[in-house]
Amino acid sequence: PRSTPAGMLAKPKAYVKTIHKRLFEQALYLVHRGAMATIRTNAILYSSCLKSSSPYRRGDTRTIAANSLALCPKSAFASSKPSKRVSSFRTRRTLVVSNVLEAVVSRPDNQSRVLNVLPDLDKRPGVIDSQYFKEGTSVAYWKDYSLPTRPEALASRFAEELSITRNEHGKLEAVPYWVYHLFRTSFFTLQGALGLAVATVNGGASLSTEMQDPTAAAMLASRWFVEALVVYRQDYRNIKEGLYALPFDMEPRHRQFNPLFTLQQSLRFFEEATGTLKRKAEKASTEVWMHDTNLYPSYYRHTFHYQTDGWLSDKSAMVYETSTETLFVGRQDAMQRHTMVPFGHFMKGRDQKSTKVLEIACGTGRFHTFLRDSYPALSTCCSDLSPFYLAQAKKNMDYWESFRGADVASEGSTSFVQANAELLPLEDASFDAVLSVYLFHELPMSARRNVIKEVARVLKPGGMFVLTDSLQLGDTPSKDESMGNFGDFAEPHYRGYINTDFGKLASEFGLVPDTKELASSTKAMSFYKPKEKPSSI
Repeated sequence: PRSTPAGMLAKPKAYVKTIHKRLFEQALYLVHRGAMATIRTNAILYSSCLKSSSPYRRGDTRTIAANSLALCPKSAFASSKPSKRVSSFRTRRTLVVSNVLEAVVSRPDNQSRVLNVLPDLDKRPGVIDSQYFKEGTSVAYWKDYSLPTRPEALASRFAEELSITRNEHGKLEAVPYWVYHLFRTSFFTLQGALGLAVATVNGGASLSTEMQDPTAAAMLASRWFVEALVVYRQDYRNIKEGLYALPFDMEPRHRQFNPLFTLQQSLRFFEEATGTLKRKAEKASTEVWMHDTNLYPSYYRHTFHYQTDGWLSDKSAMVYETSTETLFVGRQDAMQRHTMVPFGHFMKGRDQKSTKVLEIACGTGRFHTFLRDSYPALSTCCSDLSPFYLAQAKKNMDYWESFRGADVASEGSTSFVQANAELLPLEDASFDAVLSVYLFHELPMSARRNVIKEVARVLKPGGMFVLTDSLQLGDTPSKDESMGNFGDFAEPHYRGYINTDFGKLASEFGLVPDTKELASSTKAMSFYKPKEKPSSI
């Protein structure tokens, strides 16, 4: 404030509390405003690239990036006067999507393609789940989740979500979390826009009809931003409940705050985005260079998402994290951390040192670093079929250990095993908990059954299994019609996954469904292995 109210001297605590709330709200507003300004700037930029009169040509990617970045600081603090184009944007079709690829890439075969025939609502897995699981409060929220299509209504919804966030987490201690995470979403939104501009100019992608309009791009980015805000609110609520720790990558000494490290990752993403989208547009072969049928199943020797080399190269492993975070505009980590909601409840009252945890298909091990940072005394095992991703997981865990120091890291331990989750080289009843993050949507049905059977085998009686993966049909009905489209991105088993009844499937192997949580595009289901076998009838 420019002047000090007289009431400050009478009620200093109340005045300070008011200042905290105002600072918090302004921080959220400025970061959001910056994100919307930058996405509008880049939407204009790459839509202009489609026109024959565009001054940008293939090969001018550095010019485009430089001009985009030069415009961003000014536009981030531009006038808040509403645009006439935005005000008149009322009747355009709004895409119900959850990630960048579904929204901005045209689908030449059929713009309205959906999952063959949707089952009746009461037969969709997300609805059937209520028969098996104790559903958290997040389930009801995301079941009814939808956003308005008109700009004025969307702005009102954002203000509403902002008010809820401020009232729930408006204390000064929450400001670092929110500034970091909303900046994170702004950064990955900008990176996604630049990546698509680069890919479009270099012939790697063609934008959907809707996304050629800068106003539509800004509207879509606003919708993602609101969705990220809700995910972060859930994430921070879980942290305050003590289910897991604040993410350690918030700390300024983390390597991601090093401009050179961030630039290197961004450049990798720009190269990968161009190649990925080009292969998608050309419907390129999804075969990989590795043909070892003894170790790698046929479904695994596949370039999922049209990514470089599938899971079988260092190049793929090094770009994976920044690619997927960009895909979900920065909210992927927060979604994956919901794995630790049921696990956190499981750990209450348990001794970390005597608890053994296995993560199957650990990928680059990023989630595992959050797990160990929250529960440093655990004895854990990272398992993955790809030696390249497993090596990257080892590097990430080594970085976490050096970041936290030997005193903390030595409280527990982490081992690494290259293995197919369908046939784990591990002893029966050897783990207290098994965790899986984003594995099952890439497995055929026979492999899903085999993996769950193995999980049940290696779990100790009384142990917990947490399956975290994509939403399924019925979890958020407003997304059901377009949900199956992600299967077109070289995800041959995705449509089968979103129709799979995991409550029933796990029960067939003696696992008892326990809890269910939702967070935007992610669901986390927990199961436990009974301490005693159920008596046979």
